[in-house]
Amino acid sequence: MDAPSLIVIATLATALILFITDAFRYEVIAVGVAVILAATRVLEPSEAFSGFSSPAVLLVAAMYVFSAAFTRWGVTESIGQRFLGGSKRSERNLVFRIVLLSGVLSSCLSNAGVVAILIPVIGSVSRDTKIPASRLFLPLAYGSLLGGLVTLIGTSKNLAVNEVLIDCGTEPFGLFDFTIFGLCLLLVGAVYFLGPGLRLVPRRRVESSLTEHYHVREFVTEMLVKPSSTLINRPVGDAALFQEHDVTVLGIVRPDASTILAPGPYNRIRSDDTLILQGEPDAILKLRRELDLQTSESVEVGDTRLYSGDVALVEAIIPPGSVLIGRSLIQSEYQDHSGLNVIALSKGGKLQGGGVHQVPLDVGDTLLIQGHQRDIERAKRDREIVILEQKDLQPIGRGGLLTVITLVLVLVVAFFGLMKISIAALAGALFLVAARVVQPREVYQAMDWTALILIGGMLALGRAFQTTGLADQVAGLISSLAGESLGPKMLIGLFLIVTGGLTQLTTHIAAAVIMAPIAVSTAAGLGISDRPLLMAVLSGASLAFMSPVAHQANTMVMGPGDYRYKDFLRAGTPLTLIEYIAAFFLIPILFPFN
Repeated sequence: MDAPSLIVIATLATALILFITDAFRYEVIAVGVAVILAATRVLEPSEAFSGFSSPAVLLVAAMYVFSAAFTRWGVTESIGQRFLGGSKRSERNLVFRIVLLSGVLSSCLSNAGVVAILIPVIGSVSRDTKIPASRLFLPLAYGSLLGGLVTLIGTSKNLAVNEVLIDCGTEPFGLFDFTIFGLCLLLVGAVYFLGPGLRLVPRRRVESSLTEHYHVREFVTEMLVKPSSTLINRPVGDAALFQEHDVTVLGIVRPDASTILAPGPYNRIRSDDTLILQGEPDAILKLRRELDLQTSESVEVGDTRLYSGDVALVEAIIPPGSVLIGRSLIQSEYQDHSGLNVIALSKGGKLQGGGVHQVPLDVGDTLLIQGHQRDIERAKRDREIVILEQKDLQPIGRGGLLTVITLVLVLVVAFFGLMKISIAALAGALFLVAARVVQPREVYQAMDWTALILIGGMLALGRAFQTTGLADQVAGLISSLAGESLGPKMLIGLFLIVTGGLTQLTTHIAAAVIMAPIAVSTAAGLGISDRPLLMAVLSGASLAFMSPVAHQANTMVMGPGDYRYKDFLRAGTPLTLIEYIAAFFLIPILFPFN
């Protein structure tokens, strides 16, 4: 084995370790892979970095623009409300509809984007029907993952694999080449939840209020402002000690029992006021000593003391693409910019005990927020967080109709081969911006830069597999194994399992890009069509049901559904096995070996 091959193997092994240990952000690892391959001359710089400007990256970016337009004009939300609302339905009927709805929408829009939009809709349905949210959000995530196999543009992983096929000199997939296959797997998933699947989904959190669920009483304290306190006559925003100790003033109760909730920076503190403070007990004790405060038992900390007609308590989730990702609330100065108080934080389904303003945020983190209605409405429009509260059903308007028509035209033009899908999608995205259906600022916010950079870096690794001959060497080993003990059909199972395992450990994009060139070379070595093995790769990378971190769609429902890791294993493992079996038998029928 020559030096370039060893470098590629070492780069792959290092990347896998970094992915598994989560030592660095995914986009940093992806750029590092491209830099190493260029610096060691395994690839020319133009080859190593061409993936970042590839048609796949541009197409994914264009589809994010369409997702932003669908979100802004409430198209997806309106569809969800109409399809899931109305008369009361049985739990199984509702879950069946959720899987189908999220799957169909995800066939054209971002999986995580569809989940983010439908979470408030399904949360409202949960409250109306008295069905626990935990029974509905897991089927939502799983349905969105299955929808990624319905069309070529269903997920960024499909487009990345198509780019690998172009590099390999083989025919790429068409827009609807695997639609029948994807719809079959989607139907299998929906039926799974009609039968045993629903029994494996947990039933939690139907009775508790927001303050009870987030254990607000443990981190909210009432302090009386003594006449000798240095806080008297100072505005809330001028008291720097609150920020220094990571303590938030949630309310001020005046001596006459009048209450100011979510006070602004200019509200002044008076003698004998009772301050409702949120923070770690140790920090509040320090404030008590430094500012001459006294513990007060006269104010009850509950829902009635934390919200009123103008001030609300709401849950919110961090969506993909948010500028808050990777930054703490203090670093982003979120309270100053938004006017909202973050009272509690849940990461990975676990409540953070304290220091919620200092913890770096990630996709799927759930926040308990207090704020004035005007600030909450502004936060809904800004989309840095997704408020888990359904809006009233509104007509989609001119912008929504333009978005739907433009997307249909893009698909028609691509289907009939009048224009490459990447060019058609970019043209459609530019039209939406030019027609002011979406604003340039919203376009930037809609981008999932992690996914875009990850595709670019992983394409460099896939190209290195080809140029160094590693893909052919691995394929040769697999071909000899197939000739001795396995038939071509068993290779489908092998590629399903290996790709699925890589997806659980790394990301669906990385797993698919690594395995695709090996599948092409293996098929060439055996003299069979590469379509069956490539479909096994795409399927294995899509069926990421067993871990909340295997896909952003899973991560996003963990907090709202109050799930644990074991819930994904319990409900996701049988579904994975069933879908693998279905794929194993369907692939050779729909994609023959010759």
